[in-house]
Amino acid sequence: MPVQYIMKNTMTDYTTVKTASKKERKILPEGWPRVLAHRGACTRAPENTLAAFRIARELGARGIELDVHLCASGELVVTHDHWLDRVAGIHRRIEDMTMDEIRQADASTYFDPLHPELPPGSFAGEGIPTLDEVFETVGKDMFLDIELKTDTNRCPALSQAVAESIRKHNRNNCIVSSFNPFAIIDYRKHGDRPIAAIYCPYKSVPFFMRHREALYISRAAIKKPAVETARASKRAETGSKPVLVWTVDSVDEADALLAKGVASIITNRIQDFARYY
Repeated sequence: MPVQYIMKNTMTDYTTVKTASKKERKILPEGWPRVLAHRGACTRAPENTLAAFRIARELGARGIELDVHLCASGELVVTHDHWLDRVAGIHRRIEDMTMDEIRQADASTYFDPLHPELPPGSFAGEGIPTLDEVFETVGKDMFLDIELKTDTNRCPALSQAVAESIRKHNRNNCIVSSFNPFAIIDYRKHGDRPIAAIYCPYKSVPFFMRHREALYISRAAIKKPAVETARASKRAETGSKPVLVWTVDSVDEADALLAKGVASIITNRIQDFARYY
């Protein structure tokens, strides 16, 4: 295996890997932004909704992170949790619902009570979108981190559907990520976008998602650690692979991480990061 080392192209601000054979392979898509909006502008609108993605764009965001499930009728659905209790007040599992049933959910259910400063009903009726709808709404110039969400060991149908949707929309400016290393392995069989392994120290996730086991199992080209992991690392997890750190809501902390060589940070407060656009 040829020796690899990281080069940083400051003109286009993307990270590449160069091998001893001098063949250059891009890891992050060219122009990859230094800040991504976590689930869209999730403190300004219900997370992972078209409204959140539109507002993120209006605020100047060049990249967004989102979560994708495969529902019972085969559509790719953009929402975070497997169960809709928190997001829409419905005790149903997204993978067990058809798209017609999901269309009935109101994603403003949890958001409006948390934001009394907004006019009542500001996002009433805001639905849970499909990945196709997100692609069509955000514009072809928006960079995307698409997180595969599955609570089973393997879900090849999800990975294949995401790969096919990316190709259908001709989206080269995106990456695919997951906590589940097997989902990443499955995606690699069908898609060619760069892949990122997510890990964090939280006891709420299985052991092999807490450290770097998912990274080693999947052989992902990109690291996507939680901010707590990056803080605990002297080098903020930087090394031979680009690093995307989530979720960083302090501009000062973002400055420190980026100064250490982190490629991008993912934030809930995209409105605070205008100088990075």
